[in-house]
Parts: sequence; structure tokens; C-alpha cells
Amino acid sequence: MPHAIDLEALGEPPPGLVERLEAVMAALPAVDREVFLAVRIDNMSYVEIARRTGRSVKDIEKRMSRAIGAITRMLEESGGV
Repeated sequence: MPHAIDLEALGEPPPGLVERLEAVMAALPAVDREVFLAVRIDNMSYVEIARRTGRSVKDIEKRMSRAIGAITRMLEESGGV
């Protein structure tokens, strides 16, 4: 699943935020990262992702929760946004 986001449309992020987010995304397990991006960037539902990947909706929910938790912890540990 290719993902693209127009960062210019979001305005200028705080210094270092993009690099921190890239680092945490790279550290996520590949499936968790794909689920997160499919939901947040591609606006797919958990059901759509489950069908596409052959996983259960419960598994998609769990992976999304882990991804959000990892991103939240990273932001908290590095001083927030």
C-alpha cells in the first residue's frame, strides 16, 4: 500500500517532529505500521484492512492500538509535539 501525504498543506511542523515520527514508524513492526498508515492516511476501515490482509478485525484493532501507543510514548518521551 503506497502512502503519500502533502506535508506542505499541514504547515511547518515543530523542529525535529518529522524525524522523530519517521524513527518511531520505522521501529514499528511492518504490519502495525501498514495498519496505522492504512487507517490514518488512506482512511480505510478496520474491516477493509482485515479483508485486504486476511487478518481478523480484532487483530487489526490490536495492531492499531499498539501503533498509537508507540507513537504516543515516543512523543511523551521526547518532550511532546
